[in-house]
Amino acid sequence: MNILITGATGFIGRHLLKQLIQEGHHCRCLVRSLVNKDELFNNSNVRLFQGDVTKPGTLMRMAKGIDVAYHLAAAGHVTSVSKESYKAFFSLNVQGTKNIAETCGQNGVKRFIHFSSTAAMGLIKLPKIDETAPCQPKTPYQKSKYESELAAFEAGGKFGMEVIVLRPCMVYGPGGKGQFLNFCRLIKKGIFPRVGLGENLTPIVHVNDVVQAAVRALFKGKPGEIYLIASETSPPLVDIHKFIAQALKIKRPYFYVPLWIGYMGAFLLEGVSTIYRRDPIVSRKNIISTVTGRVFDIHKAQTELSYHPNEDLRRGIQETVAWFQTNDLLT
Repeated sequence: MNILITGATGFIGRHLLKQLIQEGHHCRCLVRSLVNKDELFNNSNVRLFQGDVTKPGTLMRMAKGIDVAYHLAAAGHVTSVSKESYKAFFSLNVQGTKNIAETCGQNGVKRFIHFSSTAAMGLIKLPKIDETAPCQPKTPYQKSKYESELAAFEAGGKFGMEVIVLRPCMVYGPGGKGQFLNFCRLIKKGIFPRVGLGENLTPIVHVNDVVQAAVRALFKGKPGEIYLIASETSPPLVDIHKFIAQALKIKRPYFYVPLWIGYMGAFLLEGVSTIYRRDPIVSRKNIISTVTGRVFDIHKAQTELSYHPNEDLRRGIQETVAWFQTNDLLT
């Protein structure tokens, strides 16, 4: 198949591109610059197309002859709280999605697979969360991801294009950074506490499992539907802490901090970060997310996408931490 990928140079995008190449598909990757010496892109089945998701004029021929498009290009940080952050996220995540989806629709792309995030749902307090749960986005990033889904579905309806939305939870694995890297850095420094007295169930999924779901979505999945992509269970944060410490070959206490102290500490960090115009290392939303203890029900993805996550958490963390160390990301 002829496949378009935006965000192919990113974490999930690189893993997805590699898998699609192995399966013999022809991939066109939207990039900002054609200068790319990465061996992954030096393949006879890969073509680079220069453009910018925020500039529709650069995308006009991008989707010509494309069968299926994967839209992964996005921006955001879960701890961002400012109005400026929302403007930046809206430009790339919402308007960018609209530009890409409309270009694909205009060029007759059959299927558009949009990568969103469980962040689009906000923090929902339910024993088990599935796709029917009402979205309650609050932060700039959450709002932009939810609105990006609406933009994708709108374009699908306008052009008769099949749109499928994938909502992964926190993704980790070699090549990734983000929130999981932050976990590792804090644990290495010995400043990663147990907040509150709950289990702090943490939804987390390996990038290989996310790619599995994405590849299945080429031929499976119902148009107009959303699929949660996560592991079958959400491990307690104490297990993640333990596996990271083991991978680092260090001993670090998992000391208890009352919820109100953690919340106030995050509030102070937000204030300092606002002064210096930087995202806080921890926000109040992070604290609330930690103690909410969410579990995502992936039955729909299992049934309709034939998605079956099978990566072992301990092994996956070991491989990821090793990659961080090799690339000097934990110093």
